[in-house]
Amino acid sequence: MNPVMPPALSRRALLRALALAGGSVVLTGCDDLQTDRVVSPTDGVEPDDPATWPADTTLLIAARQRIHGYRLGLRLVGDEEGTAAELEDLWRQQQERLELLITLGGVPLPDLLDDPAVTLPDSTGSTGSTGAAATTAAPDEDDGEDEEQDRPTASDLGRVLRDDRTEACRDLSTATPTNLLLLASLTAQHVASAAWLGSPVEWGPLPGPSGAAAVPVLAAARPAVFGLEVVAARSAPDSDERADYEAVLVPLRGLTRQLSTLAGQAAPVAPLGYDLPEPLETAEERRDLARRLVADLGPATLEAAQRVPGDLAQLTGVVRIVSEAATWGALLGGSRRAFPGMTLP
Repeated sequence: MNPVMPPALSRRALLRALALAGGSVVLTGCDDLQTDRVVSPTDGVEPDDPATWPADTTLLIAARQRIHGYRLGLRLVGDEEGTAAELEDLWRQQQERLELLITLGGVPLPDLLDDPAVTLPDSTGSTGSTGAAATTAAPDEDDGEDEEQDRPTASDLGRVLRDDRTEACRDLSTATPTNLLLLASLTAQHVASAAWLGSPVEWGPLPGPSGAAAVPVLAAARPAVFGLEVVAARSAPDSDERADYEAVLVPLRGLTRQLSTLAGQAAPVAPLGYDLPEPLETAEERRDLARRLVADLGPATLEAAQRVPGDLAQLTGVVRIVSEAATWGALLGGSRRAFPGMTLP
């Protein structure tokens, strides 16, 4: 008698039953059998057809080109207190990571346009500051001083980064969850860089995150306010140490109030206090605590971003908070990161 496989009987169980019964069977054309073939993420990708590319590839390519323009602009503005050298290193890391993600998706890297974000004066005496290519006139030897005066400044480059945030946030609102956090962190780093270059963004009221999405950010902001108040109170009056804490405390308090309003009924009741490491007797201990509390804001805010994909206003708020946390962390002596709020993606 030929064995009949019940509908729920697996292939392995059938073969075992046949072996015990001394029978044999040839399995052919079984559509229900699973194969061991691993589907490659690049299957179906046609390098010349963007419609076949992995999601967000065009966003990654656009971000890569912007960063290349920023790096070219850095070479023109000079180095003020080492800022340009540090930003060059961070932006190199960002560009390399984007290039890795693009090529892992099976898409060849397009040629980069040598289009600096800021340019030297052209032959008509005008300068570019929006990335538009300009023809650089060969200076006469006697014009060296005039050329130096006309050279674009760090704040010029900062204004380009500041203005680019509008387009970058718009791109961010179209990103899939796969690359949402990376692009949010990247945009926030560029906004923070604008501030470091002397052109900070003048933000209006915080547009988000709101509702339940604001809760994880609020959970990091409240203890940061409490801890900074403690370390400020324990530092010497009129000292630089206290001044640094208060420079962060003032905007952080305002941010926390706005988050409480945006969270609405989803906001938990604030505790009366938080446990802090003691004794906090030295300036090093206090500053280390302040840095760690501020550093918690970035990851918490990126967690909130996962709850509001596609929402331009709320994602703009995410970028703002992550960028401000990066700025505050640097003010407190923390290191600047290529992807604030996350480990290297």
